[in-house]
This record gives sequence, structure tokens and C-alpha cells, in this order.
Amino acid sequence: MNEDYEKKGFTLIELMIVVVIIGILAAIAIPKFNDVSESAKRGACRANMRTIASQEVIYFVSHAVYTNSLAELNISGVVCPGNMQPHDIDLAVAYGYSSASFTITCPQVDRNHGSINNGVASWNDFSE
Repeated sequence: MNEDYEKKGFTLIELMIVVVIIGILAAIAIPKFNDVSESAKRGACRANMRTIASQEVIYFVSHAVYTNSLAELNISGVVCPGNMQPHDIDLAVAYGYSSASFTITCPQVDRNHGSINNGVASWNDFSE
């Protein structure tokens, strides 16, 4: 009778080993994906801040003063993609007697996206 019996399918041990291997691979891959995702969001936010800084310099050349309005820079809807709800990037302008200055910051204080002061980027974690 054993001679006519053909083994079909997988044993329970074989299936459990496959499930454990898939679980180990998922445990390795998911944190890496989250790191890459946050890095991409940080890069997008920093690119947005660079765009605002470039537009601010162009505006200064034309008007001899900086502006604190994204609408006057002809750009709108520039947001930090750091959270599910995007937040507008902050643009602050300080007027002084000798010169004007501007600061662009990311509202995501827990994300460490950095800021730009008078065109000079200040990335808190020194990564691009």
C-alpha cells in the first residue's frame, strides 16, 4: 500500500519555515522602507525651500526688498510633505536699517528638515 501512495503537497513544517522566512524578511524591509520614505519627504521639503529662496532673490533684484508672501513670489501651494496633512512652508522677512533678510523654515519641527537663512541652507542633520 505504501508503494502506491504518492506524496502530494507540503508538510506543515515546510509551510511554517516559509512563513518564518517571509516574516524575517518583512521585519528587515519595513524599517528600511520607512527610512527611505522619510528621506524622500525631507529632500522634497528642502527642494521646496530652495525654490522659495531662489524666487526670493529674484524678487529682491526686481523690487529691492524681500517679501513674506508666497503669492508675490508667484508660487503657491508649496508645502512640506512630512505628514499626512501638508503644512505651508514658513517664510519670514526681517527688515533692518542696513539690509533686509529672509528665513525659510519647515513647520515640521520634529522632522528636522532644516531652514534657509538669506540663501544659506542650514540642514540640522547635515544630510542631503
